[in-house]
Amino acid sequence: MRLHRRSLLADAGLGLLAACARGGARDDVLLVGDQRGGSKVVLDAIGALAALPYHIEWSSFPNAAPLLEALNAGAIDTGIGGDAAFIFAIGSGAKIKAIGAQRYEGPGPVLIVRGDSPIRTVEQIAGKRIATPRGSISHNLILAALEAQGRPLDAVNFAFLSPQDGQAAMQGGSVDGWAIWDPYAELAVRGGARVVGGLDGLVPSYALVFGRDGAIADKRPLLADYQARLRRGWAWAAAHGDDYARLLARETGVDVAAWQSVTRRTRRLAAPIDATLIADQQRTADRYRRAGLIDRPVDVATGFDASFA
Repeated sequence: MRLHRRSLLADAGLGLLAACARGGARDDVLLVGDQRGGSKVVLDAIGALAALPYHIEWSSFPNAAPLLEALNAGAIDTGIGGDAAFIFAIGSGAKIKAIGAQRYEGPGPVLIVRGDSPIRTVEQIAGKRIATPRGSISHNLILAALEAQGRPLDAVNFAFLSPQDGQAAMQGGSVDGWAIWDPYAELAVRGGARVVGGLDGLVPSYALVFGRDGAIADKRPLLADYQARLRRGWAWAAAHGDDYARLLARETGVDVAAWQSVTRRTRRLAAPIDATLIADQQRTADRYRRAGLIDRPVDVATGFDASFA
């Protein structure tokens, strides 16, 4: 089953408008941005939203980029999203910090091609047209693959498309491949597509917990408590993959069997904000600079606040 673009965009628009309307909310309210099948699912699963000493108001977003925009606008206080999009926020001077991290153990983003594609290995992608969301973890993966081959970073013709549009482009043959993450990748394979080999381990996969600077200053106890609850939720999900898959299926409308495949091969665990993580992020920022995606050097360390550990 496909994740429906209209419903995701509707969630994003309504969530952002509602959050903006709450911009003057009280200090005992935490404004949280989420994605479908995201943080609220694991918090509900462990009962972490019961008897909170503060209130949470939720807004839904389709991916990290609009969530980060809402954070920078002051419309929400915190949220979680892929690390690659955060590089752009740091580079633009956004008033946001990463205050927590989650590392994926198992496959991250992959390159998908149609079942009848002649592409069998990643060495065959030069000169091809690859769909991916701009600045995403999957975009970073393809750039890293080109670097590993010693090829220029413009050796691939990118079609910067949303996950839904990328799926349609691959199925329709207007692109040669689609760089994407789960559950989109799992659904594509179930529909007859193939995963191209040779990309394992090229880039680490993280998600980051973000906080806007104002909330870090004014709502630190709330952010610290919320993040501690999130970590407990992540630990539960990693230890109860099939139960987690059933909750994700209910939340997203994606078949439970697809989610079970995802949760059995991939675990998401809390990671420290340390020198290793920051070095990984700096490599991504430097790669984006070499690719011309950002126009100046970015010191990613300025975008992290490790004091919530």
